[in-house]
Amino acid sequence: MKVKIFVPDIECESCVKLLEKKLKYLQGVQEKTFYNDSVDVTYDSALITPENIVAAIREMEFRASVHPFERKTVKERVRDWKENRHKYQTEIAVLKYAVYLFLILGVLESIAYLGFFTTVPFFLQQYGWWLLYLNLSVATLGAALWHYLSYQARMTSMVGMMIGMTLGMQTGLMLGAVLGATNGFFIGATAGLVLGVCVGALAGSCCGIMGILEGVMAGVMGGTMGAMISVMMLSDHILWFMPVYMIVNIFVLLGFSYMLYEEVVEGREGVTRRRIDFFTFASGCIIITAVLSSVMIYGLKSFIVGGV
Repeated sequence: MKVKIFVPDIECESCVKLLEKKLKYLQGVQEKTFYNDSVDVTYDSALITPENIVAAIREMEFRASVHPFERKTVKERVRDWKENRHKYQTEIAVLKYAVYLFLILGVLESIAYLGFFTTVPFFLQQYGWWLLYLNLSVATLGAALWHYLSYQARMTSMVGMMIGMTLGMQTGLMLGAVLGATNGFFIGATAGLVLGVCVGALAGSCCGIMGILEGVMAGVMGGTMGAMISVMMLSDHILWFMPVYMIVNIFVLLGFSYMLYEEVVEGREGVTRRRIDFFTFASGCIIITAVLSSVMIYGLKSFIVGGV
């Protein structure tokens, strides 16, 4: 007999090899043909059933079913968000946390300015916009990382690499650009690279060394590119450019959270939610912002931004 098993997590040749090896040793499986999101299996019904084959594939942490998996369009996802808000409690918390953190960082920096920097000439002209963009970057990047850490699930290599790459790259791009504009290429690239590599490696670790390497490489590239972009734009209307730059990067992070829910959470068995309280989340982000703000104000500055 023949059955089609739908496996939407088949993403590369490595996935096919893993599944082929698994099915090869199942008694009763005679032939198998792999496609982009399914596998046709010819089997001996006296020795094995389609349910046994599905179970064996799921043991490899792949989604599998004899019925097609429904993937919602963006329009359908928005409607589902409105009608079934209980499904998205974690995602709603992510958005709230990002807004709350951004406001808290703004209040803390306003207090610091009134207490220590009001007498510094041209302080707001030099750092005002960049502190705002720093807060925006930390709040959105922190929320995206918190969203990822809130779920405990086994992931395919392709999804894990995308997670590591996206968070590593975006961390480097956003923070590298901010520090590059205030301190020059060396500090901007170094800060963006270090933080991008750390975040990328942490996020990519969900799928082992492949994900870690992808996250590290993305962090290296994002950190240096972010600083390079801002330094190159310093003499050419950078303050007009940065709002567009930040909006695009934030939309990438929103897309990341969308991908995370669709590829890791919905329709997956064995996914558990880990509660990370707001205090822990906010404390870490506040510390990182304080360190980066100190580097921004007191750190080495290249001649291109007025340093020596």
